[in-house]
Amino acid sequence: MNNVILRPVFDRPEMLYLSLEYEKAAREYFSLKDELVTVFIIEHGSPDKTLELVDNYPYTSTKIKRKEKFGLSKNILLGMRDAFDISDNYVIHLEDDILLHKTYFQYMDILLNMGLNYSVLSPFNKKDEGSVNDIYKGHHYAALAPLIDKGFFEDYVEPCITPVYYENYASRDRFVRALAKKYQDNELYKYRNNPGGHNEQAGLINKLVDVSLIEEEKWVIQPFINRQQHIGYFGKNRPGGKIPGKSFEDRLKNLREIIKDPNRMYQLSAAKQYNDYLAFSPKLEEWNGTLYLKKD
Repeated sequence: MNNVILRPVFDRPEMLYLSLEYEKAAREYFSLKDELVTVFIIEHGSPDKTLELVDNYPYTSTKIKRKEKFGLSKNILLGMRDAFDISDNYVIHLEDDILLHKTYFQYMDILLNMGLNYSVLSPFNKKDEGSVNDIYKGHHYAALAPLIDKGFFEDYVEPCITPVYYENYASRDRFVRALAKKYQDNELYKYRNNPGGHNEQAGLINKLVDVSLIEEEKWVIQPFINRQQHIGYFGKNRPGGKIPGKSFEDRLKNLREIIKDPNRMYQLSAAKQYNDYLAFSPKLEEWNGTLYLKKD
């Protein structure tokens, strides 16, 4: 059985280096029973260091190199379509600014075997509080190492992957406003009172998990304690950040220290509106490998 890790990469080689390092540690700690194939989506203009890291990736992989700049939504949505074409059941969306805790694959393996009706298995919780053994049925999608079900993707996301959607803001806005109008009387639709905006790829999928919940009772399964750490303090939505250091080695060394302190990451990102910088909880070191679904 083959499933896919989708890795979009561009111009953050220091973050990618750490992300690959943490992935290796998680793979060595616990191997999923499924064969995982990594699909690298290499955005046009990626620097040589990014290409070098991809070339040295030690696991089964394939590369798709963009010949022109696609931009965020088009690059990821088309990458997802390519990834699901070769996947049997799911795709793990793992961007270059995400670190997996060593227990990530063990956590996902348990969820996959619990017989849950899900759209997404998430390793993310904004609060990061509670029992390390508990999970719950939610409906919040975050592009922070989610495992996305193939059926959900084919039924809800793939129909949106058209040039009309991903290349035109006005068309995206009309689409999400139409969704809000259709589901404005359903309290499970998060955006019924905020119909426009938030329509890039992650925002779109966040709306569609609501739709799949309403239509088919497919949930986003979420933990109370995170199994991932977000370290992306610069990028499309956080343009103010910069890793200090004159060389790759210096920047990598500095980044290792910076990610230990969420407050410093907020200072460097110059993007205070986001609230997703959290260090790994020490509770994860005491996890006994069991998960329990909290009652509704």
